Amino acid sequence: MSTPSVLVIGPEPPPATGMELATHALLEELRNAGIRYERVDTADPDDDLANRGRLSLHNLWLAIKHTALAAWKLRRKDVAVVYVPIAQEFPALFREMAFITIARLARRPVVLHLHGGMFRDFYSKQTPIRKWMIRATVGRATVGIVLTERLRPALECVMPAERVVCVANGVSRPPATIARVDNRVHVLFLSSLFPWKGTHLFIEAFARATEGRSDVVGTLAGTWPSAELRERTLAFADRLGIRDRLTFPGVVDRDEKRRLMSGADIFCFTSLVPEGQPLVILEAMAAGLPVVAFDWPGIADTVLEGETGVLLEDRSSEAVADALRVLVEDAAERRRLGEAGRARYELLYTQEAFGRRVIGVLRPLLGGPVARREDPAIEATR
Repeated sequence: MSTPSVLVIGPEPPPATGMELATHALLEELRNAGIRYERVDTADPDDDLANRGRLSLHNLWLAIKHTALAAWKLRRKDVAVVYVPIAQEFPALFREMAFITIARLARRPVVLHLHGGMFRDFYSKQTPIRKWMIRATVGRATVGIVLTERLRPALECVMPAERVVCVANGVSRPPATIARVDNRVHVLFLSSLFPWKGTHLFIEAFARATEGRSDVVGTLAGTWPSAELRERTLAFADRLGIRDRLTFPGVVDRDEKRRLMSGADIFCFTSLVPEGQPLVILEAMAAGLPVVAFDWPGIADTVLEGETGVLLEDRSSEAVADALRVLVEDAAERRRLGEAGRARYELLYTQEAFGRRVIGVLRPLLGGPVARREDPAIEATR
């Protein structure tokens, strides 16, 4: 009899956004653990960030192709379990619902992985028929994974609580710190640069926090959804008179991201929508940076207020400016928070720890032993 394998459905980089990086990390850890897997890579080779999740002929064709490939893979008798990360919006979720349905028809258990924090809000806004469809597919998965304890309601709105487990994210360890080249304070904002990620709010907060100072610089790195949005954002920085103290490098690869993290003093994440457990925050903690962020549930389970960073309930530029101002003026506080964040990363959020946690969910479905239910990443949030 052949060794049981996992059918892993999901995208890998490029682009290097959260779900892609998490899927790539899982595959690395499955290989390290000697667990066989089959793949349906749902990445779009012609990816356009602004086109994601939209109903188009191109996206429809990809969905049909990937669904057919999943059905073909499930003909293999050695595929014992199907792993699927799920979207938090339509029409993308229809594709994942198709994957779940095919797996259930093939009598395979399904492990769903929710990487975000907005699924409950999304579900609450659906029509009765769509809610029924979600419950009949997503709600009948064997296991649903959320990122932190406070994100349990995101799946418990459609699944029984006993089938929802928490698996914290993890990222690979950064290389040795690069020597600093100047004595200025560097503030880093790194995300996809949609308006709802808080780019304008960050720029306004940076201007408030650094008024009258020339020794503080900022970087906004990430993918622009459109050239028009980039021009509007640069014009906004011009109007505030801080364009010369901000850099906008655009998309950064892994090495450039690590260089930016290594050269920064403060990491700021001002997303205006509920987040899950952003990998970029874990990368900032791994780099020893204090984190300034809004207290969305998944982030509040990750960044400890006053211990590894500053969490803000007030989602305004004034609140962010106040937090930045304190850290800009206090190098010892930056160092204290950053060192504690690095220690918390080493304890809870390495890629190896992430792999162990996901594999612990998969092993019983592969015929292996049941993993210990609790792990330090969950205990640390209680």
